[in-house]
Amino acid sequence: MDRGDSDLSGRMEIASGDTGTAVPDGGAGARNDPVSGARSEIRKSGRILVRLARDSEADFTAAFDLVRDAHERTIFRDIPFSERKARALFDKVVRQPDQHGLLLATLNEAEKPVGFASLNAGEYFLGEGALVCSVTGLYYSSSLTGSMLAGKVALRLMQAIRQWAKERNCSHILVHVTNGMSAAESDQFFRRCGLKTVGGNYVEVL
Repeated sequence: MDRGDSDLSGRMEIASGDTGTAVPDGGAGARNDPVSGARSEIRKSGRILVRLARDSEADFTAAFDLVRDAHERTIFRDIPFSERKARALFDKVVRQPDQHGLLLATLNEAEKPVGFASLNAGEYFLGEGALVCSVTGLYYSSSLTGSMLAGKVALRLMQAIRQWAKERNCSHILVHVTNGMSAAESDQFFRRCGLKTVGGNYVEVL
């Protein structure tokens, strides 16, 4: 993970201050200017650092706990969680950093991660010559639910997603919100981040 880790950590750790996507209730950060609001709050309480997951057992354990926490809050929580599949996905991410990424957010450098984003870069299925960054998960720990800090973590992860995509020359970022968690709040958050809606996800439980 040489290129991706050095580029991303070198920039994102200078912070001022699922499958599916979970974002804060009621929006992210300050109501009028979420980015500047988050920065001013972080200066008081410490830094939010975002880095790529490393090929280590410590990072797998931290990611595993967050992913399992996310799974238990989705409409798919009745499906047994698979540690085997989680391990296989983690191994793919750390071994193919140009195509896959797992971003971990911590409140301070030595602390356990409190949020993650999972993403990959690939060609549009009917096109060639351009990469699309697909975000399959953006999640913060359930321990942050209802706090302003949840919004700040989500914002930092969104900034890191943009950087990861630009470093790989992606032409688009496509966010998948498929877990049934706070769909209205997710829509509000991503619109505030400058994304546009291009459709929807629908489910029928059989």
